[in-house]
Amino acid sequence: MNNKDRYIINTNLERLVNNTNYNALRSECIERNMLSQTMASRIESMAQDEITRHKKLFEKITKRGPKAFDTLLNICQQMFPKAYSILKPSSNDHQMHSTHNPQRVRSVSCNVAPKAYSFRGPGDVEDGKMSNLASSTLVEESKHVLQVHPDILPTSFSVKLSDGPTETHPKVMAYPMKSRNRGVAFIVNVITFLKDVHPKRNGADIDGRNLISVFQQLGFVVFYYEDITMGDLKELLVQLKDSEHLSCDCFAFYVLSHGDHRKGSDYIILHDNSILRVEDLLTEFNTVNCTKLIRKPKLFFISICRGDQSDRGLFRLSTNTERDGMIDLKKPIPSNIATYCDMLVCYATVPGFAAHRDTNTGSWFVESMCKIWSQHAHDTDVEILMKLVGEYAATYRTEGSALQTICTEQRGFFKQLYLNPGYYEYPAEL
Repeated sequence: MNNKDRYIINTNLERLVNNTNYNALRSECIERNMLSQTMASRIESMAQDEITRHKKLFEKITKRGPKAFDTLLNICQQMFPKAYSILKPSSNDHQMHSTHNPQRVRSVSCNVAPKAYSFRGPGDVEDGKMSNLASSTLVEESKHVLQVHPDILPTSFSVKLSDGPTETHPKVMAYPMKSRNRGVAFIVNVITFLKDVHPKRNGADIDGRNLISVFQQLGFVVFYYEDITMGDLKELLVQLKDSEHLSCDCFAFYVLSHGDHRKGSDYIILHDNSILRVEDLLTEFNTVNCTKLIRKPKLFFISICRGDQSDRGLFRLSTNTERDGMIDLKKPIPSNIATYCDMLVCYATVPGFAAHRDTNTGSWFVESMCKIWSQHAHDTDVEILMKLVGEYAATYRTEGSALQTICTEQRGFFKQLYLNPGYYEYPAEL
C-alpha cells in the first residue's frame, strides 16, 4: 500500500471504525485472502475491547500489500457506503481508485504490431502516469514505450497471501524476497503473425489475462506486450535495462508464441515472423549484459513448441486444443560471479515435442502454473512449485491422446526462492 492510501486510513481511523462493522469487515478480509484466520485471531488476542480490535484490523490492512487498499475500497463500496465515501471523498459509485484500480478486461485480437495494451474501467481517475484513456475501451499505447500494466481484476486464480517468511532448508539459503519492490514480470504474448505465415494462437489472450492477474497478485510490476517484432523487443529491453524497475527482488520473463527446436537450440517466432533464439534472450540478462540483476533470481518461462512430435505417452480430455509449433557494458565483471547464474528456465515441453493450448482456457502450461502458484506460492519454493505445475499439466490429454511434459533448467540457481505474496518485512519508502 502506498503512503497516500495508508495516510487516508490512519487519519480517518475513528470515522472508519464508526462506519463499519468489525465482524463483517473481518469476515470479508479473510474471504478475499487479505487476512488469514491466524492474523485475525492474533489481532483479537492482542486487543481486549472491540474498538481497539477494530482499529488494529484497519492498521493491519495498511500492511497487507499493494492491493489491500483496493480490496478495502471494494468491500466498503458494497457493504459500508459511508466508509467508502471517507476513503474516496471525490468518488461516485462508478469511480475506482486511480493507481491500483480493479479493471474490466476484454479479450484482445489484433493484427498490428507492436501493442502494449492498457485496460481502464469506466470513470477511471488519472494518476498522472497513464495517458488519457477512453472509458471501457481498449487503447494502444505509444510505440516502443516501456509502460507498467495497470492492475486488473483477479481472474479465477486468487493468490493466497503469506503469513510470513517460510522456514528454509538449513543447508540452502533463500533469495531475499521481502521488500516492497518485489519483482518485475515482462510478458510477451505473440498471438498473430504478419501475412498469416503462422496460424493465430487462439486462446492466447486468456493466457495474457491470467498471467497479468497472478503476477500482480504476487506483488510484481507487470509489463505486458502483444504481437511485437524483433525490433520492438530489442528496443523495449534496452529501456527496461536502463530503467529503475530492475531495482527489485526478482525478475521474470514470460514469452508465449510458436516455436521450434533445431540442432540443439530453441527458437521463438515473433509477430514479424523473425526468429529469436532462447539462448540469445538469456544472454540479454546474464551478469555481463544486465548488471542490475546480479545475485537476483531470474525466472524465464518459454511457452512454445520445441518440435512437432505428439507425446502419446488420469486423464483430462481437452477437445479444443492447438499446438504452439512453430551490448557490451564497459564494466568489470564482479569477482566470483559466473556469466550465467541465478537463472531458472522453464519450458512448456521437452525438446522435440509440441506444447498444447486450449482455445477456451489457454495453454496447458500457463493454466497449470497459474493454478498451482495461486494455491501454493504463499509457502512453497519456486522450484517445488514448478514440479507441482509439471505434475498437474501431465494430467491433461488432447482428444488424440497427446500429453505434455514441462521441463526446467537451472543455471547457477543455488538458492531457494519463496515469493511471499502479501508479506513485506521492510517498510515502504517515505
